[in-house]
Amino acid sequence: MMNLEELTNYFMDTSLYAYNKIGFGFPLVSASMLSVEFLYSLLSKIQIGTSPQIRFDKYVIDYNQNKSIEAEQRIAIVTGANSGIGYETTKALMLTGHHVIMACRNETFVKEAMKNLELETGLKTCEFIQLDLSSISSCRKFAAEFKKKHNKLHLLINNAGIMASPYNTTKDGIEMQFGTNYVGHFIVTTELLDIIKASAPARIINVSSLLHIAGDFDKEKILDKSKYNRVSNYGISKLSNIMFTNSLAKKLEGTGVTANSLHPGSVATNLPRYIPGSSTSALKNLISGLLLSPTAGSLTTLRLALSDTVEGVTGKYFSRELETITISQATDPEKCDELWEFTEALIKKFEK
Repeated sequence: MMNLEELTNYFMDTSLYAYNKIGFGFPLVSASMLSVEFLYSLLSKIQIGTSPQIRFDKYVIDYNQNKSIEAEQRIAIVTGANSGIGYETTKALMLTGHHVIMACRNETFVKEAMKNLELETGLKTCEFIQLDLSSISSCRKFAAEFKKKHNKLHLLINNAGIMASPYNTTKDGIEMQFGTNYVGHFIVTTELLDIIKASAPARIINVSSLLHIAGDFDKEKILDKSKYNRVSNYGISKLSNIMFTNSLAKKLEGTGVTANSLHPGSVATNLPRYIPGSSTSALKNLISGLLLSPTAGSLTTLRLALSDTVEGVTGKYFSRELETITISQATDPEKCDELWEFTEALIKKFEK
């Protein structure tokens, strides 16, 4: 008998199969998938199935039981580590003996998060290195500073992001959602690939979203302000995360480094802060009641980061801790290669 996560993914996969293979109408498919997503969140919150905290603790316990006493301390980077899913991920990694670099923009927020992490874990195994994903120079500076301090990197978790923001550009002139959610992580990852490969076995984890279904790799939508749409451009950035992951997996074959992407679930974080009305207390309470907790949202990341069950698994997309499918464009090798080349050209064009 299927559990709640397996049943939810079955309905999601069926909907995407219809969209990918049969050409089923996108509005109906997206509406059905979002309905199932919110239903899952509600059922999860009333604890049909094992609670998120128990599953969180199990990942930590299982990892600690299986790791070698003589093993070297593993080094991890988590972007957006000061709040939400990133905070919970950082906590779990600290509890499993990792030294975690909290790659974030705002030092004040990070210092507060570090104090709380020390109180919750009793550990001081985290550090702050500043990273502004909307700045090409900051991304390069972050990678250089990391390499000065560390000679190993076992886990790179690209978690940070913004959602549905009004049209704006990064410091370098790239559309903000594409630049922050995808291009910044592309630069950080590629700048660190040498040290990641030298640290193998190692894992790269890119946090994407169910809303990648709202995107398509259309250069005009990325470059032309007049074609900007908050949701579809968010979808483009998250689709790009998956396509980038799949390209990485292919390029890293045989190196001992895996790359996977995931949808964390619909989680109550500050991500929707740009959605009109989301800052009102009434809507905040409604959102909190409908969506998953950050602890629940961290579970798929934790499986990919800590579990032996995904050892050697690469180029896959996960949701609710299980492997699932994406829209077909995400796995098109030619499109993935085209995105990589486009990204390199974009960085070269806009770098100051």
